[in-house]
Amino acid sequence: MEYVSLEGLRNDGRRPNECRHTSCAFENPISANSCSGSAEFTFGQTTAVAAVFGPHSSLSTSTIDSLSMERLKVTVEITSAAFGMDAIPKKRATNAATLMKSSKSSRKNKELAVKFEQILRCCIDAKRYPRSEVYVSAATINDDGSASAALFNSIVLALVDAGIPMLDVFVAVCATRLDGETLLDQNEVEERGRGVECFVVAETKERRKTDGLQKGNIGFNSKMNDDYGDDDVKRIVSYDISGGKLAPAAVDDLLRACAKGCDEVSRVVRKAMKKRLRKLASTTRNLA
Repeated sequence: MEYVSLEGLRNDGRRPNECRHTSCAFENPISANSCSGSAEFTFGQTTAVAAVFGPHSSLSTSTIDSLSMERLKVTVEITSAAFGMDAIPKKRATNAATLMKSSKSSRKNKELAVKFEQILRCCIDAKRYPRSEVYVSAATINDDGSASAALFNSIVLALVDAGIPMLDVFVAVCATRLDGETLLDQNEVEERGRGVECFVVAETKERRKTDGLQKGNIGFNSKMNDDYGDDDVKRIVSYDISGGKLAPAAVDDLLRACAKGCDEVSRVVRKAMKKRLRKLASTTRNLA
């Protein structure tokens, strides 16, 4: 199958380095549940939702080791919504054993949940909530490719909606390498091509103008990085390449494409966060 035509277009009309339409929202059906925060994120036809329960004080010290007792413990559960079933539970699970026995969670979702828990430890200011835990439940409503990135972005937005302090704005994108081409934000057809896939989580900085130049969000491994401090450079927090082996030049091309995608997604995420903050601020003023 030809994934990129002679005109340089993919099967859905995008260029290789273009993301699908991205949107996110905090007002969604799961907001009515007894959760602390919720959000929805969409890449094209791929939709993921997430809900956050907590933080709550940890009553059982046996579930927390001595090194993490003074930090917030984050437990993530990922499911795939089936027809006629709730994507997000009405209340948080009681313990980790209940999560492991969930019949809706496949092995892939469990592995992805463990990966997200490890990444979120670097994204959340966990020292503010000692001896506490928070439970995150996320689900894929519709999977048309790049579901892992949509899930992670929905979780970050839900954490922000719940008031969990983040160290910065973190976003995730996916890319694949097919027939010598790097395709950003792959859809389901391109995922079935079984190319080398890359999942990237990046810490993004908001662009600001200085002397007519835009600083921030420069990109991965750019020569411009030598001219600015670390605070002005997009930092890749985590990346995972699976499905095969690539030459170093191809790996760099994948990471550069993902860095560009993170730049685009961060604009949408920041805009949604600011809109949500303004709405919460106006609600607080009305209550006062």
